[in-house]
Amino acid sequence: MRAFAALCDDLTGSSVQSILLKDRGLSVRQIIRPAGELPAPEDGEAIVINCDTRRRSPGEAQEIFRRFASLFPPSVGIGKRIDTTLRGHILDETAELLSARPGAAALVVPAYPASGRTTVGGYHLLGGSLLERTEVARDPLWPVSSSYVPGYFTGTLPCGLITMERVKQGPGAVAEALSALVSDGVRVVVADAMTAEDIETLAEGAASVEGEIIPVDPGPFTAAFLGRKLPGRNSGTALAVIGSTSEKTARQIAWTEGKLRCSLFTLLPGERTDDALPRLRAFLADLHDHGDFLLIRPSPEIVRGSEAATAAVLADLGRETLRILGRKICGILLSGGDTAAMFFEGSGTASLAPGEEIQPLMMGGRILDGEFAGLAAVTKGGLIGEEDGIYRAVQWLRKERN
Repeated sequence: MRAFAALCDDLTGSSVQSILLKDRGLSVRQIIRPAGELPAPEDGEAIVINCDTRRRSPGEAQEIFRRFASLFPPSVGIGKRIDTTLRGHILDETAELLSARPGAAALVVPAYPASGRTTVGGYHLLGGSLLERTEVARDPLWPVSSSYVPGYFTGTLPCGLITMERVKQGPGAVAEALSALVSDGVRVVVADAMTAEDIETLAEGAASVEGEIIPVDPGPFTAAFLGRKLPGRNSGTALAVIGSTSEKTARQIAWTEGKLRCSLFTLLPGERTDDALPRLRAFLADLHDHGDFLLIRPSPEIVRGSEAATAAVLADLGRETLRILGRKICGILLSGGDTAAMFFEGSGTASLAPGEEIQPLMMGGRILDGEFAGLAAVTKGGLIGEEDGIYRAVQWLRKERN
């Protein structure tokens, strides 16, 4: 896949899809009023098209999707953005995409956990309730009478289900189940998901499957899937200097390493700057690809009572990394109050421009003065942030570069 086209059935949906893709560091172009021939997407670009079909008849919707799907060569992936409550011509439009790509399978992931939409056992829930037991059932234009997602396709397209139990087993299990279903001739696979982590698991598994997968979802799965399949803009590498050795920080690091390409330099117990700097320089010189995320952290076996000395060495290593890599670094994450304070003091930084609270008590901004003026920076305490806190900080830094 060299580029991607997301076909959406209304304008607000196309806006949601565009933002989610942009947050993944992808190059995105939103087309809100397509007319005539569409310009071909550039390599690495995702175009998001408002097809405006939800208010149209099934026949009109089919014709519009058929026309747009025919515009793109096999090297351009295609997908369909659906409503979070299953309104719209889901079957008809998905069928048109599958007709245009006879060797592909559609992976339908209706969940949008951040907005209270989850899928369990193939049943789509809004705030924990079946759709037909919510206000969606009384929608004047699109009353929803069933929350069982496979039922939208059964009888027309061969449909299978990846259950929550399989998703919990990890990306490998998802890939195995998806491959088996596709090998059996299934064209539509519905997948359960209850959390953002579940969607990441599904994306990781789907991205490893041979053959074309057409994502059909409200946006989060498509973004996670393309984040793995489509090369993003050259955002550079985020540098993280993390002084905390807390279990919470370790979980945040592990979560990030599962989503991004990471290079790790570990400060040894009791190691001083004069000894660590030569090792760091050699480490950086040997790196052919710095990845999305360059992490400098102390060994978990840090000597009790040496925390302040360790923070000072980490700050020195962070500054040296910035001097060596320069513009290859898109921004810096400083975790641990002493580490951040010593980094800023050593670089002559006296002021920051606040930018955004990425998560509670985790602040993103820009350095205003000193040696690294202009660089995006995130500061957080060692016990601050959710499990995905470091990941969100890294993604924020990479987005700020763009």
